[in-house]
Amino acid sequence: MGIGNGNTRIYTVFVSSGVQHLETSHIKPTTNEDILHKLRSACDGVDFVAGSSPHETENLKEDFDGVLIFGGLGKNAMALTGLPTIVVYNFPEFLHIPYELLLSKGKVLTGCLDRANTCSPSISSSMFEDLTGKIKLIQALKKMKESRILSVIDSPYVTTIRGDLSSLYDGDIRQLSPEEHNKIFLNAVGESLGTKVTKIGIEEVSSDEQIQNIDDKKAEEIAKMWIAEAKGVKDTIESEVVKSAKMYLAMQILMEKYEATTIATHIRSLIKNPTPEDMMWPSMGNSELQKRGIVGCCQAHINVVLTHMLAQYAFGRSSMMGDFTIEPFNNVSIIMHCGAPWNPRGLDDRVPYIIRDHAERRVSGHSKPGGGACSEVLYPTNELATIWRIDVQGKLIQAHTGMTVDPYSLYKEFDYLMCRTKLVIKTDAKKVQRYVYPDKRGVHRTGTLGDHREKIKDLATLIGFEVIEEDK
Repeated sequence: MGIGNGNTRIYTVFVSSGVQHLETSHIKPTTNEDILHKLRSACDGVDFVAGSSPHETENLKEDFDGVLIFGGLGKNAMALTGLPTIVVYNFPEFLHIPYELLLSKGKVLTGCLDRANTCSPSISSSMFEDLTGKIKLIQALKKMKESRILSVIDSPYVTTIRGDLSSLYDGDIRQLSPEEHNKIFLNAVGESLGTKVTKIGIEEVSSDEQIQNIDDKKAEEIAKMWIAEAKGVKDTIESEVVKSAKMYLAMQILMEKYEATTIATHIRSLIKNPTPEDMMWPSMGNSELQKRGIVGCCQAHINVVLTHMLAQYAFGRSSMMGDFTIEPFNNVSIIMHCGAPWNPRGLDDRVPYIIRDHAERRVSGHSKPGGGACSEVLYPTNELATIWRIDVQGKLIQAHTGMTVDPYSLYKEFDYLMCRTKLVIKTDAKKVQRYVYPDKRGVHRTGTLGDHREKIKDLATLIGFEVIEEDK
């Protein structure tokens, strides 16, 4: 169930030593060996394999995850292998880096280092941190290549399909047969990120003997832990929380069985044809997985799942999946769902949550069998957040940022409207609204605490995607 243990291998080339015409003894330039030592100390899990220039570039893709070049290129082919690449200018040497060409070709980021140690310490440090941050994006992309999503959805499609199929857009594949659709979509996933996707449905779940014999006591222990960690329990009963714990245990069984590192679940029971009282939901199980840095996501929107994975691997943040809406008079964008991560700032930093019944339940009233269990996560206010989504077919990332606000101060009875958890941010709502097209871009988004705009733009460059900054 874990991601491969192999280090990220980066082919590293020093075209020059970094300083020319040094005529002072008052500063000491940073040597190539010094840089390698600093990088190896700062970037755990990365092998910087020193190479030569020029090099036979056609073999690099087989052996390496990225390329790192210091100094003027000389031969541009070294930076255009198709691997994620970073070209670093050695300040203040003569500038022989074709930035315009690299920008037009894509998959190349640039950096700058103070090789002469002539800048202020704070500027030199910022340069190095910028470089190591970009290297860690290449690490994240390697993790994407090693990851396998298990899509548990009782549909012939590998991802959730919705919308008006009588109104098509250019490149729309929703009208194709499931076989054709899945082939095109999964090829797009593989070509852009290398992530593998396995699809199963309720048939595989309901026939799994281990799932059908889940230990009741183990589920009860997990449920008691969730209740103890919660701020409170409202409108549901302990037996419903136990059912959610059973769903979580089933998810773990499935991930191990199908060797998955990520799970996307769009089933509401562990048996076929459940009664309303038999239904259960995966959202609390997803939150438990996220406590360990594992991506679990409701509803099998694979583009959203991939976005969650990028946030986890690149930013170290657990994300919320939710239905996306805009309310322009309060100038906010909102994502809402019956559940969210309990650690949206990172692994061990928890926020409060209340265990509630599920808004999708098929029984009327509250606190009764079939009401389900989920969490109303109380997101912190006055924190920057990013709402975004990747589109592998369109080779596109949409994103906007804003400051979190208290939804209950804006809207009356909001905890009993729509889904249980709401992440609400102040943004330029009317600008964002220009890009809302549910059939084409989905009705769900990823919400990640923090302003990740620049890293998202860098990720997009490394994978050859366009970025729409919706609030610009």
